[in-house]
Amino acid sequence: MKAVIMAGGEGRRLRPLTCTLPKPMAKILGKPIIEYIFDLLCAGGVKHAAVTLGYLPHMIEESYEDGYKGLKLDFIREDEPLGTAGSVRNAANDFEEPFFVISGDALCSFDLSKIMSYHKASGAAVTVVAVEASDPREYGVVRVDKENRVTGFIEKPSWSQAVSNLANTGVYVISPKCLELIPKGKPYDFASDLFPLMLERGMPIYCYHTSDYWCDVGNIEAYLKCQRDAFDGRIKPLPGETAKGIYTGKRLPSGDYSIIPPVYIGNNTEISDGAVIGPYAVIGDGCSIGRNSKVRYSVVSDNCCFASDTSVTGALICSGAALRSRCSMYENSVAGSGCVIGEDVCVKPGVSVWPGKVVGRGATVNSNIKYGNVKAEYFSGGRVGEGCGIRLNAENCVRLGSSLGSVIESRKIAVACDGTPYSRIMCRALVAGIGETGAAVWDFGECFESQFKYLVNICGLEVGAFACGEDERYIDVCSYGGLNIPCRLERQLEAAMSKCEFREASDAEFEEPSDMSGMKHLYTQALMMLAPDGLTETVVFECENPAIKNLVSSCVSKSGAEEKGNTVFKISPDGTKLTAVYGEKKYDYEKLLAAACNDEMCKGKDVAVPYDSPEFLELLAAKYGRRVYRYLSTPADGADAKARHLAAKQPFVRDGLFLAMKLLSVMKERNCGLDKLISELPQRHIVRKTVKINFSPSYLFDLAGERVGETGNDREGIKIIRNDGSLLVIPERGGESVRMLAEADTAETAEEICAGFEEVINTANDKV
Repeated sequence: MKAVIMAGGEGRRLRPLTCTLPKPMAKILGKPIIEYIFDLLCAGGVKHAAVTLGYLPHMIEESYEDGYKGLKLDFIREDEPLGTAGSVRNAANDFEEPFFVISGDALCSFDLSKIMSYHKASGAAVTVVAVEASDPREYGVVRVDKENRVTGFIEKPSWSQAVSNLANTGVYVISPKCLELIPKGKPYDFASDLFPLMLERGMPIYCYHTSDYWCDVGNIEAYLKCQRDAFDGRIKPLPGETAKGIYTGKRLPSGDYSIIPPVYIGNNTEISDGAVIGPYAVIGDGCSIGRNSKVRYSVVSDNCCFASDTSVTGALICSGAALRSRCSMYENSVAGSGCVIGEDVCVKPGVSVWPGKVVGRGATVNSNIKYGNVKAEYFSGGRVGEGCGIRLNAENCVRLGSSLGSVIESRKIAVACDGTPYSRIMCRALVAGIGETGAAVWDFGECFESQFKYLVNICGLEVGAFACGEDERYIDVCSYGGLNIPCRLERQLEAAMSKCEFREASDAEFEEPSDMSGMKHLYTQALMMLAPDGLTETVVFECENPAIKNLVSSCVSKSGAEEKGNTVFKISPDGTKLTAVYGEKKYDYEKLLAAACNDEMCKGKDVAVPYDSPEFLELLAAKYGRRVYRYLSTPADGADAKARHLAAKQPFVRDGLFLAMKLLSVMKERNCGLDKLISELPQRHIVRKTVKINFSPSYLFDLAGERVGETGNDREGIKIIRNDGSLLVIPERGGESVRMLAEADTAETAEEICAGFEEVINTANDKV
């Protein structure tokens, strides 16, 4: 048997560990990751492996130029990145039998011979090895049918689409005929290119589901966890055991120090008297650990030097780093290769000091030296704010601005604020960060959120950032059409913010922000255009935001109507939502939106609405022979591109002022009241509820059982089908809660459907 080992990645998320070595050469208990992979292949009967190389290739080539324990190795350098599938075709072009593909940074205990037998027995063209993951968002999610035949993939989804807990491990068995589908000489990936093409052509892809150990060593936290897993016997083979739980290269160093197993201590290492090593401590070759120092739950790479009274807990110390007396490092902090941590320094949890940097005496390091804070989930529903655990001080606003200026390809970013004092400060900081990168700033000044998103839309801008300084301070980042930014862009911005990897502009690139505040009149004009023949039906408007109240009242007045009557339109303070009261009747946003959509479809137009909009809109569409498109909150790919394109042309769907003016225009056109428009809708009742969960959202599919409807890349969450109604369950971005939308013929039934699944969730919560 043969295999291809993909070992060409830069390992950006493992920096600063991988600044000076390729990720497959990072060590687990003193042994490079790639050697664990070699051992796995040998145990599975593989005799020949091709290793694809890109980043620092000579370090791997020189270490294994004579092969490994009888395993023949061929090294293939990639001058240009070819993607996962492209690099495999390049390496395995002459393979004639099914072969394994495995990532050079994945540790696992899979039985390869069983996997190959399964592949051949199933008749698969490709077999994908998958494991259950409580948080599959960092991986590709695999969807399968009852026979384990793969029906689809979603790459690194948000929680709203991660409704299967089967994570693609990146370990495959590939039949050579599949290579013919991969174009030569250009980037091409398995999950996003080759596999969808195979599914489209009906080629069999099967999933081998295993509970064996697998860990994607993708970041510092995972790297440290792998060390602990190795101690716990989940990774084999382990180095020699000198005593129970004590592993060494050759022998233990002499000295009067203490060991709390499990520990690993490499060759030619010195440990001074009074030191305490362990538990779960790894110390590499050629290290020196000073008197009374403590190393716990940490990894110390080769040739590091600790002075006396140092303390590291849950930290990673890269090769050649030096820690001076009495310094301390805490959970998930990193000292880069060759850096110096000075006397009495405290490196806080999650902070990285980059290679070669020097931290002066007595400093407390709260953020990364050179590269900013360790990655956090800054975004929630396209917003950055205290709801995500981020304090919106000037520093973080500048960082977000610099991230936008570095990531956005168009190099044009819109900004605005709600006019509150703190929002002005946030906006100025945003502008400073954007300007630092040389990107252009389009400043729309003070407005309200829905107005700003409309301006972003009509100006064709790729991204906009709106600062809100009220009690809930946040910055909302929107994309093309004024819609939520996709998951891919969220990840790019989070990566830039966490590592502070910003573009540095030259003096010639700096430019003053463009004052676009005069364009706000276009919003008013667009509102007026919804009533070209004026208005006669009148309502009373209410809104806590005086700017919105004044604007919409002015538009109604200019259209020839007065604010009076029994109908009250209530607009949310950000301008995005509309509700109504008519006498004793209350109409929620969904009903008003449906009435406007009904008018659009009656006139022969399709509509695009948020994914969690009422299901009964499809009934209206069928009546007129039209279609309802649904766009996702944070799409993982472009599956909802058509819906987003249409939504950009229909602002009434997400703007309360546009919706109000449209409804008033329809009421005049048809000479009827709001109650008449609502009476034409299907009599369906909707109940919405948000419920906290203590388990991974990827288990929702299992909780719902066989009642789940269709799933796919153009869908969010899961839809549970019942004879008397339906329930849509969508995980929130952070995965800590789910949104439920029940729909039925009666309010009582909708409440019952919602309460029934809430009980299922609570039962699952109690088991955690």
